[in-house]
Amino acid sequence: MKEVHLICNAHLDPIWQWEWEEGAAAALSTFRSAVDLAKDFDYIFCHNEVTLYKYIEEYAPTLFSEIKKLIREGKWHIMGGWYLQPDCNMPQGESFVRQIMFGHRYFMERFGVEATTAINFDSFGHSSGLPQIIKKCGQDSYILTRPGNDPIPARNFVWEGIDGSRIKVFAAPHGYNSPLGKAAKVIRDRADAQEGDVVCVLWGVGNHGGGPSRKDLADIEAMKKELGDELTIIHSTPEQFFAKINPEVIHKGALRTVMPGCYTSMVQVKQKHAELENTLYMVEKLCSAAARKGLIEYPEAELDDATEDLLNSEFHDVLPGSSIRAGEDNGLRLLQHGLLTLNRLRARAYFALSAAQPRAREGEFPILVFNPQPYEWDTEIICEMMLADQNWSDDIRSRMRVYNEAGEEIEAQVVKEESNLNLDWRKRFIFSAKLKPMDITRFSVYVDYAPAETKAPLPKGQDIVFDCRVPDDSGKLISKRVRIDGKTGLLRSFELDGRELISEKDYLGSVGGCLPVMYNDTPDPWGMQSFQLSGMGREPEPFRLYEADENGVIADGPFVGMAPIQVTEDGCVCTTVECFMSCKNSKARIEYTIYKTNPAVDIRADIFLQDADKMVKLALPLTAGGDVIGQTAFGTEVLYNNGRENVAQRFVGVRDGDGRVTALLNRGTYGSSYENGVLSMSLVRGVSYCAHPIGERAIIPNDKFVKKIDMGERSFFFRLTSANEAALERLAQEYNMPPYACNVFPAEAGLSGADERAAADAPVPVISNRDIVLVTMKKQDGSDAYILRLVNNFGEPSACALTVGDAALALKFGKYEVKTIILENGALREESRLLI
Repeated sequence: MKEVHLICNAHLDPIWQWEWEEGAAAALSTFRSAVDLAKDFDYIFCHNEVTLYKYIEEYAPTLFSEIKKLIREGKWHIMGGWYLQPDCNMPQGESFVRQIMFGHRYFMERFGVEATTAINFDSFGHSSGLPQIIKKCGQDSYILTRPGNDPIPARNFVWEGIDGSRIKVFAAPHGYNSPLGKAAKVIRDRADAQEGDVVCVLWGVGNHGGGPSRKDLADIEAMKKELGDELTIIHSTPEQFFAKINPEVIHKGALRTVMPGCYTSMVQVKQKHAELENTLYMVEKLCSAAARKGLIEYPEAELDDATEDLLNSEFHDVLPGSSIRAGEDNGLRLLQHGLLTLNRLRARAYFALSAAQPRAREGEFPILVFNPQPYEWDTEIICEMMLADQNWSDDIRSRMRVYNEAGEEIEAQVVKEESNLNLDWRKRFIFSAKLKPMDITRFSVYVDYAPAETKAPLPKGQDIVFDCRVPDDSGKLISKRVRIDGKTGLLRSFELDGRELISEKDYLGSVGGCLPVMYNDTPDPWGMQSFQLSGMGREPEPFRLYEADENGVIADGPFVGMAPIQVTEDGCVCTTVECFMSCKNSKARIEYTIYKTNPAVDIRADIFLQDADKMVKLALPLTAGGDVIGQTAFGTEVLYNNGRENVAQRFVGVRDGDGRVTALLNRGTYGSSYENGVLSMSLVRGVSYCAHPIGERAIIPNDKFVKKIDMGERSFFFRLTSANEAALERLAQEYNMPPYACNVFPAEAGLSGADERAAADAPVPVISNRDIVLVTMKKQDGSDAYILRLVNNFGEPSACALTVGDAALALKFGKYEVKTIILENGALREESRLLI
């Protein structure tokens, strides 16, 4: 006899085609209805998501108390146990840990329960890093309804993550809801369609709430009596269902692709999301450093507030860009609020650490730099400051002279400041130096003056060639040669240690990299149409370099008065070149920053999108010809190489076949594709808000204007390099979590007495293997201990020694393994779970 487990639910999007207040109202009415029905029917209502329970707790406390009672009686089940149902591709691994553990904490505190089955019914694909995270957060199973368009072995299977962790999965074949008043027929049909003696059916009215109805529950009771011994129908929970099945078939790898347009739509939300993630984990490290020295109270509540802003912004119709305009606005407000909170906390901790510094000497501008990495770091430092007075002379310019703590002068280069006052007053400068791990390093700036120099214009059509020797990751000097084509503005050559990274192949009539390309697109932000599964966009058209007028400059548009190619900075640390291009009504500015102190080239693309239903990608023809790889949650995945849209986090790259990768690091660009040797980063889509294809109907009306997403100026940031694959996680973190520098004049004369002893008793963590990355360091929830999260994002085992003063711990990592280490009372220990 077939046993049918019914999971009654009410999938509720807190925000999608509606604003959050309407989502809260739907939760209130749905939960009220579910409680009332529990008085008359013997069923179990299953629901997840902290966000919705918080609405009930705040706006309907009596209803909240009734739910507590039903949970104790077993008639209401806390399902899933996560904070909400996030996008399951773009958040970092640590963000998934917070989604699960913040959810567990809330449900344990309010109801005394912890769900062991994770659910993400509506998320658009699922990262292969999730099995390890789910398992180490105390869950053993997972229900989803969108496993992607790649084959899965069965509806019940064992999912093996990239590290080897395994969890049970039920991929529900018919969605999570049932039409109002038709649940009995739906249940029978779905049960009959599933193989096996034990099956699961999700039912309940969705999307905008409803859950079970009185008619549906009565019909189910009647059906149970009518079927007799033919089917055993059980009002159940996910945990009960998984306790009855033991799938043997194994699936390895990610579960995608579902809706590939979501990797690019609403780019402002995506970039702010990446910024908030990186800022949160950097500020946690900074606050830990200051708190352990006794200089501040660890701001646990405020960091939790910022974390909850992050978690809410990751909702699967906000981060993927599939909501209405109000959803985008709400996501940006959450992200900006989180960043504002973190900026204030960063200042609190940073200034507390700075107070340990002695006062400035006569004429000194102290530059205090915090290194968020647990190792000495030789890197570029950028700082802005004000001169003591304005220099109005046209004959001389201020010169920044930088000295390290040993009194040795360091070469520094003045570059364009953010302000546009044409006055020698506000200064921005860059220098390269070594930083102490997880602490403040002090530099001293003294200002003198030198004769003003006039920059010679670049001869028309002349290639810009950069040739020097730079230290590689091991400190060995290697050759670096970069050539910008003077006729096209493209990256014609990038050679490191004799290895050419940029292909000479012709692509769309051009030779060289960093070519913006415009594609015909649809108004649909999801990318739901079948052809989009094989490749986003059609009929590529390249941007071309502007033609100069008789004066050698651009005559109109946003770049009027600029030369089509111009060198904007050239000094001891870097050379910067900008190029201006156009396609149809849209414009592009491509900026190359070529460092003389490291092997990388930084690329900034400013896209001025003025064409609707178009997509812009940035194309890089590469010489490497191996697997295409990209960062995922606590791991690295092999991506599609046939033009299909990929999703990855802070790096994508192509393996060279000898352990090295030609890699492009990024700051919040998740979509890409690769085909015939060309890596294309998906920058922006000029599509419509919440425009859903329905049958053969037009996607959007043609009798009125509808708002478009991401029209106007958008900026994108990349770093191109070649590195050993094991180093990519670290390099991506260094790019996204740079040192924090500020000109600070310490107000105190240094620490003394008890404060000095406390500071001396707080050694910083140091990791012997720099490629084992410290994701974050934070105070443990409800404890005086500190959590250190470490990851080996490489497909081979690795090891390191972690030391904090006299405490030391030898750690062995499996492939793609993440570990939690506890620092408590001066001792280190490893935990099996991913704690917060």
